[in-house]
Amino acid sequence: MSNIFRFFTQIPRPYRWALVSGILVGTSYIPFPGWALLFCFVPLWLAALQLNTENVSLRKIFFVGWCAQFILTLIGFNWIFYTASEFGEFNWLMSLGSLLGFAATVHIYIPVSLTFAIWVIRRRLINSTLLQLLLIALAHALLERVWPSIFEWNLAYSLLYMKLPIFQWADTVGFWGLSTWILLIQALIGFAWLQRHQDRKFAIGLCTAVLIFILALAGTGMMKEKRWTKTNAMVKFAVAQGNIGNADKVQSEKKEGFQPYVLDHYTQLTDKHLAAEKDSEIMLWPETAIPIALDAAYHARHLQQILLQKVQQWNVVLLTGAYSQSVDKRNHLGFPLVSNSVFYVSPLKKLAADTYNKSALLVMGEYLPFGEQFPFLYKLFPFVGVYEKGPGPYPQTVQLRDQKSITLGPQICYESLDPGFSRGLANLGAEVLFNVTNDSWFGWWAEPYQHNIMTLARAVEVRRPMVRSTNTGITSAILANGNMLEFSPINSTWTHTYEIKYLTNSPQSFYTRFGYLDWIMWLALFGILIAKGKYVRN
Repeated sequence: MSNIFRFFTQIPRPYRWALVSGILVGTSYIPFPGWALLFCFVPLWLAALQLNTENVSLRKIFFVGWCAQFILTLIGFNWIFYTASEFGEFNWLMSLGSLLGFAATVHIYIPVSLTFAIWVIRRRLINSTLLQLLLIALAHALLERVWPSIFEWNLAYSLLYMKLPIFQWADTVGFWGLSTWILLIQALIGFAWLQRHQDRKFAIGLCTAVLIFILALAGTGMMKEKRWTKTNAMVKFAVAQGNIGNADKVQSEKKEGFQPYVLDHYTQLTDKHLAAEKDSEIMLWPETAIPIALDAAYHARHLQQILLQKVQQWNVVLLTGAYSQSVDKRNHLGFPLVSNSVFYVSPLKKLAADTYNKSALLVMGEYLPFGEQFPFLYKLFPFVGVYEKGPGPYPQTVQLRDQKSITLGPQICYESLDPGFSRGLANLGAEVLFNVTNDSWFGWWAEPYQHNIMTLARAVEVRRPMVRSTNTGITSAILANGNMLEFSPINSTWTHTYEIKYLTNSPQSFYTRFGYLDWIMWLALFGILIAKGKYVRN
């Protein structure tokens, strides 16, 4: 341990503090508790201000920021190694290369925003340390929203993970807005740290003011929870987690019998659960739970008939992930058009609503960039699927037992990571959201926890309950007031019935109606600070 400490102290100070920030951020994100949310970026920002004072090159400042993002990505997103092995079927060396390449590039907006902020500070001759820190925080917040990423994240999700009532404010500013608040608070904490020797009384007063603000957010958050607890309807939503993840593996094991095996597994689970929970009204199976086409044109086939008869016997509406396959249309490779879809199967042995086809396709998983224009690319990447893109947010009203109806908003996999998608569902009249996901590609560490919380976060933003069904975990549910219900264990067979209380004709949350209004406000504030900053001194 002493050798490690000695090595660490020999690292030049700016890089040392960048590494500290990387560790603090990485260990403050799900599945770790957000223990350093109030200061995790501060060491990096102070290192950048020190380098700015020494008038070092912007290239060096960029590299310091890059070191921080590299470390935090290795800690928080090391599941990429497993994904490369499981999904890409790479050997361990190529998987390690994928992880290192991911860590080197995916959060590059952190050093870019840091370098840009320092460039603005130099260009506009901004001398106020407080304004410098605020500009750095705002540049980070603004760029993290627009930077393209497969797996968008921010620190605010940790608020929901830890059940801190501040997350209730997401219905006003979204989790992106809460992330901006966290970053601005860190700027104030960083300024107080710099002032601790020069003006100790001021530093303590500033920290006290920040604490009071945080407590006020928590208190008003609890008031928001109470407001959204009012309901006038309830639906019993059953879920089945079959613990069958990678269908390719099942197929290789069961050969031609893999489709009957998977279907039999889910029907037996459902038989057993509904025998005990007879008042369940909806049964939800996860993404591509059954590897067959469920379009009406295929209902006369043997396996489809087995499923339809089972649903009639259960007398519930089945929502399940499966494949939609066109009878006559073909893609650019000459194969029938296939979609990753959700089907609403009625006890009347027919579809209860229009099929929903996934809209946000996974790059390198469900489509290949430029693959349609250059089909030969699919020969280079044969593991990449070719799926038809769906219509976007598409709620459906479904008839249940006893003349009861409910409007459901479907999401498939990481469509839940896009706040705009859930806002679209709520604006189109969805009363309850549901998400089907297959996280088995990512292993048991971190990603299932991250994806689960990020999905449930959408329910708080739009104030609609959410039920989430996954192949291998985590299956979960959350109410409109932010109350999270029971979670499933990972990599286990599991069934449960959730009592989902909701409000019919529920009002739209501020965030649902106005979306990214706060983004415009922060952008305007960034411009004001640039314009006025050079006239303000410490």
